[in-house]
Amino acid sequence: MNTPKIDIADTWRSSSPTAGVPDLLIEREGRMQQLDGQLNLKHDFGAVGPVDCPIAYDPVRRLAFRYVSAAGYRGRDYSQLRAFSVAAGESYSLLELPLNQWALWMLEWIASTQGAAGQLLGLHAMDRPGEDRVVIEHRLFSLKLGADQLRLRPICRDAYKPLAFSRRRGEFIFAGAEGIYLLGLKGERQLTLPPESDAGGEGAAFHPSGAAEAVIGGDGLHHWDLERNLCRRLTRNGRHPVWTPDGRGVWYRESSADVHYYDFEQDRTHRVLGLASQRHPEFWHARPVCLSADGRYLATSLTHKVLRGVSQKGTATGTRERVYAHEHQLLVLDLERQTYWGRAGYASQLCWAQ
Repeated sequence: MNTPKIDIADTWRSSSPTAGVPDLLIEREGRMQQLDGQLNLKHDFGAVGPVDCPIAYDPVRRLAFRYVSAAGYRGRDYSQLRAFSVAAGESYSLLELPLNQWALWMLEWIASTQGAAGQLLGLHAMDRPGEDRVVIEHRLFSLKLGADQLRLRPICRDAYKPLAFSRRRGEFIFAGAEGIYLLGLKGERQLTLPPESDAGGEGAAFHPSGAAEAVIGGDGLHHWDLERNLCRRLTRNGRHPVWTPDGRGVWYRESSADVHYYDFEQDRTHRVLGLASQRHPEFWHARPVCLSADGRYLATSLTHKVLRGVSQKGTATGTRERVYAHEHQLLVLDLERQTYWGRAGYASQLCWAQ
């Protein structure tokens, strides 16, 4: 498979990895892996299963956390929250869950401000079989290290997909069938995005300072003033926004094959990098970029969708389907030196291990 060519802004250049780049934790093909700064495999922690759950990280104990479950029919079923030691290259179970319960879409490590152990915060899901259907119930959960059970809190009606969490504000942004909502720590709805806004709810980010601002992705980037409940469109296209630590701009994606940056001061956006000759853009593999804690390094995956031909067998309507292949690149950008390096492969979850 050919390595797709990368188009990048004029001031950038390809380079060898910068000295002192932290390790990177990734989920690749259902396995948790630790890469060094050169993107070489340092440790494979094993399978984590098919459930979509982010990687949380405690920089003090150098522990990563993720939900893990069985990936197929072979072997025993399991459902658990698990810890991964970056220093020791080993993992252990934090908590076993019943097989009808799991954690998905959101997992955050909340460090204590008073020297305590800290805790995990996430979204808990449980299926409740009914007479003619299975109902999936979502609740917020927290787990202190060493505790033997989750602390669960209900979520207001219709809040379904978590988009962002702000520890400074103690608030969440959720998407649901009736709109996009601001939620408090007790799961109560505090605000609803104005109905005239056409934000698609594909990712969100709170202002890093704790100011009453957020950016919503999907059908463009949208700035949400949380004090006045006003929303304005920033860009025509855009999803998966990530606010810079200094609050001056937002990194975002237009497709799985590019990375863009919006500058608030200039009210201008520009394409930082992307794959050349992307004639068949797609969005399925697009994920938020991952910024290091100091904002210096950015990690992301790019996906090139390539037409390989047409299937020999027709569909039910008699038409033949186009056959596509996907070529992936995992990249790291040094935003200070404006250099980048990469390797072939895709990471569905990314987390810096600093």
